[in-house]
Amino acid sequence: MKIITTSQYKLDKSQALGVLTAGIQLSPAHEARAVLHRSDLPTVCPFAGACAEGCLKFSGMNQLPTHALARAKRTALYWDDPTAFFSQTLHELRAVERKAERMGLTFAIRPNALQDLPPLGDRIAREFPNASVYDYTKIPSPWTRTRRRPNYTIAYSVSERSTTRQIRACVDHGVNCAVIFDTAKGEPLPATYTLAGQTLPVVDGDVSDLIYTYPTGVWIGLRWKGSKARLADGLAAGWVRDASN
Repeated sequence: MKIITTSQYKLDKSQALGVLTAGIQLSPAHEARAVLHRSDLPTVCPFAGACAEGCLKFSGMNQLPTHALARAKRTALYWDDPTAFFSQTLHELRAVERKAERMGLTFAIRPNALQDLPPLGDRIAREFPNASVYDYTKIPSPWTRTRRRPNYTIAYSVSERSTTRQIRACVDHGVNCAVIFDTAKGEPLPATYTLAGQTLPVVDGDVSDLIYTYPTGVWIGLRWKGSKARLADGLAAGWVRDASN
């Protein structure tokens, strides 16, 4: 069972920009419990809300039962034997780092591709100080706790649970916020958007996954990916935003 992936649609885009990106995909929210029939497994997304019904696990190859089972096994290993998990993870990441060197590419890591585990991201950033490490998170105040390493960039994912105060605090601390719009694939995102009383430029987060290359003081705009039914649910819940407003 491999833990690291370098073959994922959005991660693949970075190679055109001279970056080889490795990601770790565990089971989002409580998926591993259902797949492995283990009620003892903790959630890997402590602030998941309505997004659990529109997660990227429902898009592309992530929907396949074989992929769900692989994610669940990785998740179980993370909780059951963290020593073995990190030993294998670091071994695989060092192999990807060497591959990046051979290819003449820079090396980046997204430790939490589907999950939201700050200790995992912090450990990876500490072990690979020369790599650009980055994550999205729904956990408030991402500039605190373990997320202070200079090579670790965090974007705060706005959800229906996000308060005006939390969003403004991120902007004040130089943490960009990611906003999911109802914009269809191929359609332009709004040039600016007002959220929590802050009107900021919108950068197209679908062009590149490399959020550490973005300037601060912007919204990272992401287009909806998924079915129309789940889009309607996302808009109703408030974690997907109407781009025309």
